Amino acid sequence: MRTAEREEWVDRVRGICMLAILLFHTENYYNGVEILPYALYVDNVLIAFFFISGYLFHSGKRPFSFLAKIRSIFRSIILPYFIFTTLIAVPKTFAHSDTTMTEVIHGILTGHASWFVAALAVAEILFALMMVLCKQRLNRLAIVSSILFLLVAMAYHLIDNDLLEQYNYWCHHNAMLMMPFLVMGYAYRHHTQWQLWFNRRRTILFFVYFFAIIKGIVHAEHMTLTMQPIHVSSFFLLIADGLAGTVLLIAFCRWMRSSRLIQYVGRHSIIYYFICGGVPFVVTQALTRAGLPYNGKYPLIILAFIFVVLIATAITYIIISFPQKVWKTRG
Repeated sequence: MRTAEREEWVDRVRGICMLAILLFHTENYYNGVEILPYALYVDNVLIAFFFISGYLFHSGKRPFSFLAKIRSIFRSIILPYFIFTTLIAVPKTFAHSDTTMTEVIHGILTGHASWFVAALAVAEILFALMMVLCKQRLNRLAIVSSILFLLVAMAYHLIDNDLLEQYNYWCHHNAMLMMPFLVMGYAYRHHTQWQLWFNRRRTILFFVYFFAIIKGIVHAEHMTLTMQPIHVSSFFLLIADGLAGTVLLIAFCRWMRSSRLIQYVGRHSIIYYFICGGVPFVVTQALTRAGLPYNGKYPLIILAFIFVVLIATAITYIIISFPQKVWKTRG
């Protein structure tokens, strides 16, 4: 499998996941609540991001360097987190009249200004430590990640959830909960037999039925698998649902043709994530004031979603190209 091909399907996975998150926020801001059930897809696309992070964590072409990886995490995740959350602090305070600047700053410092990015940073730091302590052995990584997962599951089963969330600094509970998926992604990249097994038609067909059964159970029993705040009815189903959804998403993205837009979104998904709340909010407010409020007509959601994607892409392009233009000017 050529590197270029591998990167294309990875970008398609991240692109589809990011578009799904943009759709979710568009529905929320336009209608007041989501229209497509949250449990149908949102948890799955968030989990897929962690799986792909594990897949991309270490190529294996060079010896693993803990310090180099920490620098990479700081440069690509933590630094952008502080830059973007600080830039949107003032607009966020104006948009939410019941939120003070002190609360916004506290949210930034504690990692709650963008919970997913904070959890991803902590998860990758934990995984880097595990790579060193476990000497990159998959069986040891699997055991340690399972222990971290079970610790969180037991805590949220035995202790008051509101109290746990109060001390969930930098969303480390969410990060620990996602560690098995990082290990799965890492194993998928470094073990050819996993890739072959995942790509078999029988395997995909099995996971189609398995995924449908899980979603049927979740819907029929009114269960939740929400990760922020952590509100999980069954931690076993969380693992099963996350794995099944990721397998099917990867299979679909390997099968589909190249898409410049989806892959562009995927390559720059972290920037899209930082603006995935602000852009849908502004677009839906503008449409409502222009005489197009949502009145139960889903085509209006599609229209708003198209505007959201176009505007978010334009903003992302400006953010990416601006430093390059400044550098060329100085040169």
